[in-house]
Amino acid sequence: MHLEILVEGQSELIALEPLLTKILGSYKQPHTWRIHKHRGLGRLPDHPETKPNPRDTTLLHNLPSKLRAYSKSLQKNEAVVVLLDLDSHPDCKEFKRSLTALLKDCHPEMKSLFRIAIEELEAWYLGDNTALAQTYPNANKGILVGYVQDSQCGTWEKLADVVCPGGHASLKKQGEIQCLRQKRIWARDIAPKMDIENNSSPSFQQFRDGLRNLVNPQPNNT
Repeated sequence: MHLEILVEGQSELIALEPLLTKILGSYKQPHTWRIHKHRGLGRLPDHPETKPNPRDTTLLHNLPSKLRAYSKSLQKNEAVVVLLDLDSHPDCKEFKRSLTALLKDCHPEMKSLFRIAIEELEAWYLGDNTALAQTYPNANKGILVGYVQDSQCGTWEKLADVVCPGGHASLKKQGEIQCLRQKRIWARDIAPKMDIENNSSPSFQQFRDGLRNLVNPQPNNT
């Protein structure tokens, strides 16, 4: 199967490159994929049926039109996958319903998968203490004691407090560009070391199992 994968930005693209190989096997053996990055999460348009503003390249703003386009172009053995952060949305199930509701305007029907990292992609890294220790031997493991997996607690800031000198406060003083750069470094350095079969993040497990079921459907799985 071929997958068209929509993500928020560069750090998600960097992380998914090794993770997809771990989950689905080597590229073209037999599955293929293409990852499309955007410039942030954004918000769903008030009128999803309208043409998106070309100056707004965020994922949610463009999602309705992209899904409609994919529904017309994807072949039988192709699917679209959408990966987003929950961020500050208070209800994951309601957020997902708002996304899947966009499919009602897609004709013909297509294979699709929506998955949400809770609260942010960094929760997946925090779900693998071994990978963190291998990447950052001097990490402040004491901070992890109070971390509740996949909680909405300021996840990337929590990871920064664990692995970065000065924690998230120091990073934020350096500006948004440096924060984004650090997220890309985490994706580059931690994701390849992750043990995908033993990750404690429920949202990562949902992503992993959802992908596998998409390419090889199992009874009673969604």
